[in-house]
Formats: sequence, structure tokens, C-alpha cells
Amino acid sequence: MNCIFCKIAKKEIKSYLIYEDDISIAFLDINPLSRGHILFVPKKHYKTLSEIPDGELAELMKSLKRVLNIVEEKLSKNYNIINNCGKIAGQEIEHVHIHIVPRYGGEEIFLWKTHKLTEEEAEDILKRLK
Repeated sequence: MNCIFCKIAKKEIKSYLIYEDDISIAFLDINPLSRGHILFVPKKHYKTLSEIPDGELAELMKSLKRVLNIVEEKLSKNYNIINNCGKIAGQEIEHVHIHIVPRYGGEEIFLWKTHKLTEEEAEDILKRLK
């Protein structure tokens, strides 16, 4: 497999390791959005969160919480957690990864462009989701 995150998990590629256990690894992003931007990655290769079996996903979330505790204690109690699923959503590497982006104040990281939800749009979305 030619996946960069699989190679990092197998220690075939150097990373700035923050945390590791049997099922996950966390390391500094080499293109950070903020100081201390971390990537949290399952060691097994999955493209999206929805592919991960429930029990394994639950264990991964426990590991993620451990990393979040480290971030809160050592860097900042303010952070964004981001997961992009699919190319259109911004996923560049097809291996599940969660960005932990510490926030310190003053960062201009995200530009959210919103619109007013119309009754028609809401009804259409509800119809599709039910």
C-alpha cells in the first residue's frame, strides 16, 4: 500500500510523534493551520469514519480523548476537531484522519460562508434523510 499515513504508522516515514497506542497514532501536521496542529490517525487503513467497525471506532474515540487531554493540558483548552470525508469535502489523503487544531486567539483559519435555511430546503433535506 502506498498510503503515507500507513507508512507513518509503520514507522517507515519520520513523523513528529505526539501519541501512540495499539490502534492509533498522533503526530504534528507538517502543514499546520496553527501552532501544535496534530493529525490523529487509526493505524488500520480506512477511507472514512463510517467504514470503521463500531467497536473499533469506540476505542479510537477513547484514544482521541487521550490526545485531546494532552492538547488541553499542554497547549490550549480551545481547539477545532476536523474530519474531512471525500475529495469534495477536502480530504486529500484517503486514510481517515482527524485534525486537532489548537486555537490561541487571533487566528484567521476558517472562512464559513453560511446562508439562511429556507422552509423548502429544510423540508427537502428532511425528506431525503428520513
